Amino acid sequence: MPNLRSVRSLCDRRYTVAPEFCGLAERCFVARFCGDWLGRSATRAGAVAINRAHATLERARLSLAQAQADLDLAITRGRES
Repeated sequence: MPNLRSVRSLCDRRYTVAPEFCGLAERCFVARFCGDWLGRSATRAGAVAINRAHATLERARLSLAQAQADLDLAITRGRES
């Protein structure tokens, strides 16, 4: 029988992949971030890919927010001079 415990990412322990029964005939692998459901896949590799995609989107979102903050600061400094 395969190991049923949750697998955490070595890079970011907020991401988990665990086998769960999701109302389907067979169990699936569920991807979670901080315990929140991100998606499900028939394979562990598919659930890991869901976690990676979420992490990539989060990094892009944070990068965009930082760029917007830098732009706002530059505009504010330009008005002050």
